Amino acid sequence: MTASVVIAYHRGLPDLDVQLEALAAQDFTGDFEVIVSDNEGSPRLREHVDAHPLKERLDLRWVDSSDVAGTSHARNVGTRSARGDFIAYCDQDDAVHPTWLRAMVTAARDADLIGGPLERDTLNDPVVAAWRALPDPAEPVILGRHLPMSFGCNLGVRRDVFDAVGGWDEDYPTAGSDVEFCWRVQTAGYTFGYAPEAMVAYRYRTGMRESWAQVVDYGSEEARVAKQYGAPGRAWWWFPIHAGVVVATCPVWPWAWSRRRRGAWIWVTGNLVGRIKGSLKHRVVYL
Repeated sequence: MTASVVIAYHRGLPDLDVQLEALAAQDFTGDFEVIVSDNEGSPRLREHVDAHPLKERLDLRWVDSSDVAGTSHARNVGTRSARGDFIAYCDQDDAVHPTWLRAMVTAARDADLIGGPLERDTLNDPVVAAWRALPDPAEPVILGRHLPMSFGCNLGVRRDVFDAVGGWDEDYPTAGSDVEFCWRVQTAGYTFGYAPEAMVAYRYRTGMRESWAQVVDYGSEEARVAKQYGAPGRAWWWFPIHAGVVVATCPVWPWAWSRRRRGAWIWVTGNLVGRIKGSLKHRVVYL
């Protein structure tokens, strides 16, 4: 099985080079290419890719996806220009582990859509890493008590399946797109597989405002996709627990205003605010 790695790009230098170096260290022995789908329309990026020292080793290509803003569009353009039988997605600012692509392609022999785990320690300062817990790497994430999914920064799909379902939904330009894509593939009758060895080092946002905006957007778009697919969401008793944690951990005293504690509180609180926002906006109970 030949593989294509698609990276959606927007203002990603110099972090992109960390990801490209990680891809060059893969233990996968088959043929693969790397496509950088430029959603920014950056002449600088094109020059950077064309002159990159790993260009030949990675069969590295630049494609322009700047006509429509959004990660989903960038992934669609990159995928449709790909030559591989299997498409693997990773992000510009992360770093795949050496076993990533091999594990992805191996799992794709028995499933149509493949997910893998994330880890937070390699690329993040310990304080920032403590802001947000990641799911158990031994098993896939199941959101909304519905179907398994994998984050868009660590996801693979057979090319014929991508074509059959019509690719990524560009009505979800960023947040929620991975949940929607995974659920749509499965509800179309295709199978989900999980590859624990397909690990990705995930880079957190380091600004408080950036983190808040990100997690609120995540919660809101989760509510939207839950309504679209009829996902029941969490059990009712999770809401008072979540709200209680927000109140109990609120850093109101001077001694509590460490960066570690503020970041963790922002993530927990922003998730709740996003769910409430999404529930109101999309007229669904997803708390």
